[in-house]
Amino acid sequence: MKAFFKENLVLAAGIALPLLLTLIFFGATQMGKIAVDPPAHSVIFATNYYENNNAYPYRIVVKGDEVRFTYYPPDEKDSYHNWQKPRLFVYDPTKDASREIALPVVDNPKKKIDQTIEGLNARKLSDLKESPDGYSFDYDYRGGGNLMTELFGGGYHSRSHHVLRKGSYRIVIPKSERYNSQFIGWIVEPAEAGDE
Repeated sequence: MKAFFKENLVLAAGIALPLLLTLIFFGATQMGKIAVDPPAHSVIFATNYYENNNAYPYRIVVKGDEVRFTYYPPDEKDSYHNWQKPRLFVYDPTKDASREIALPVVDNPKKKIDQTIEGLNARKLSDLKESPDGYSFDYDYRGGGNLMTELFGGGYHSRSHHVLRKGSYRIVIPKSERYNSQFIGWIVEPAEAGDE
C-alpha cells in the first residue's frame, strides 16, 4: 500500500486535499453556529411595503411602545397608482413561525387613518436596526447555479428571502421571500397573559 501511495502521490493529494478543505470549511461554519446563542426576540416586518416611495400612502412605524398604521390619501396626481395595502407579520424565532397581524381597514380612500395596531402582544418595542441580543433583519440572496449550469445552461434559479443574522449565523424568516419586505421593529418584551 505504501508503494502505491509513493508512486501515486499526486493522485492521493488530489483526492485528499479537497476532502480536507471540505472538512475544514464545514467545521468552521458549524463552530460559528455553536458560538452564537439563538435569537430571543421576535421581529416585526411588513411585506408589499414601499416606505421609501414618497407617493406611497401607507406607513407602519414604531412610536414609543406601540406600532402605528397611517394611511394618507394620495394626491390626485398619484391616485392612478392603485397601491396595495401592505401585510404585517411577526416572526417568533422560538417557534420558527411568522403570523400575520391584521391592519386597519381603509373604508374611505379619501380619509386619513392613524391607528395603533392591535394584536402584537408586546409590552416593550424597539425600532433599532439591531435586536438587544445582536441580531439584524437582513436580505439574503442565494443563486441556484453551479458549475454544470454555468457551462451548459439551464437549471438556474434564485432564492431570495430575509433572515435574522448575527455574524455568520443566519435563520431564514418564513413569509419574507419578497424583495419589498421591510423591517419595522423588535418585540423586546412580550406581553404577559394578563396584559392582553
